[in-house]
Amino acid sequence: MRKTKKLMALTCAALMASALLAGCSSDSGSAETTAAAAGGDTAAAAEEEAAPSGETVELELLISDDTLEGGAMAAMVEKFNEEFKDQGIQVKMNEIAYADMQTQIQNRAAVNELPALVKLSNFRNYIDYVLPLDGSSLTQDDFSRDGSYDGKLYATMVNDTAVGLIINKTAFDNAGVSYPTTEEERWTWDEFIAALNEVVEKNDNINTGLVIDHSQQRIQTILYQFGMQYFDPADETRLAFRSDKTKQGIDFILDMYKEGGVSKASVGTGTENAQDVFKTGTVAAHLAGNWVMNDYTENITDFEWCPVLMPKGENIATCLGGNYLYAMNGTGVEEESIKFLEWFYQPENYTEYCSIGNYLPGMKGINPEYTVEGLDIFNMEINASIDQPNYDSTITNKHTGENWDNVVRDAFDRAIGGELDSDGVMDYVINEQLKILSDVHE
Repeated sequence: MRKTKKLMALTCAALMASALLAGCSSDSGSAETTAAAAGGDTAAAAEEEAAPSGETVELELLISDDTLEGGAMAAMVEKFNEEFKDQGIQVKMNEIAYADMQTQIQNRAAVNELPALVKLSNFRNYIDYVLPLDGSSLTQDDFSRDGSYDGKLYATMVNDTAVGLIINKTAFDNAGVSYPTTEEERWTWDEFIAALNEVVEKNDNINTGLVIDHSQQRIQTILYQFGMQYFDPADETRLAFRSDKTKQGIDFILDMYKEGGVSKASVGTGTENAQDVFKTGTVAAHLAGNWVMNDYTENITDFEWCPVLMPKGENIATCLGGNYLYAMNGTGVEEESIKFLEWFYQPENYTEYCSIGNYLPGMKGINPEYTVEGLDIFNMEINASIDQPNYDSTITNKHTGENWDNVVRDAFDRAIGGELDSDGVMDYVINEQLKILSDVHE
């Protein structure tokens, strides 16, 4: 069914994570698969295999990037361990590189040595090993994004990420150009381009209007704002990427990179890093993920910057991502793992976690106190679109493990380089989707 409203929330984490995480084999037998399907037998199995009375159960938490993100999980683990030291449960973090997560999970599943808990941007590719949480107090309604599979909750949303816009406030103020921080002030894309051109014209040190991360997620955010869809809402087997609205969005983005446009082809194709270029103070605006805020707070000292609301097209849209926190099945410590999850998501504890890490909460009704000014703008972007259906959730829910990689970004790389026009981009993406995704047609 098509919606009459024009706001849309976009679940894109599966698209971004699939390049690293897809392809997890479900052949590893069936001890894990059977346990996952059984669900109700989990607690009994855990009781049989748990450590004898008086011994301490150690829960390994496999995680990446916590050190880089402020150590929020480490702080919560320390708090949990203090509270549960007399109950015989302790958590030990095992922080490894993000790129190594897939290999470690697959290798450890093969020898039945899975960690108790995992924080990762994907869970469906490992669904044979993940513990269903239907025996816990946690429900899907508690969370902003879908952690369910076949009607059961498997994974909890530990933090959201969102795409947004950050401007060089000093340059905008010097040019006397206003910027939107309320819905009533939100730019159209044409108004935004006009504002960028004025800022560049009136600041001698600004030579680039906009940089966009070399990211499929950022490209998709703009395309969604122009009305693009991957699947037909009335027929989820029909690819709908080829459309007038998609073409309009593609042409608009490509115009940014043409000679005389507002952006740099070197950034658009990833030769230069948008985040690094923005920090030089020579750029008016950066379309980015909210996680750059910590970096900018610590490392930009020569000019003022701030997040503002993104422009709108047919839709207001941000591309959601983030990480899940979940327990693994067949570990013998499933009951204790659920205790940790239930403790972690108590509002007081979870609010503390989001505040320490400056995270956008993945749990509803949480209001962190941020040390980074402006993060609430990203929450405003999410709230402006979250009530609408996730039209392209088909990618996540019906094509689990089918790695369609960064086909949109790859097509734009070629188009920015002059190899493809907008029709060529649509041809490329559709052809790749038809190769990779099962049971779909144009």
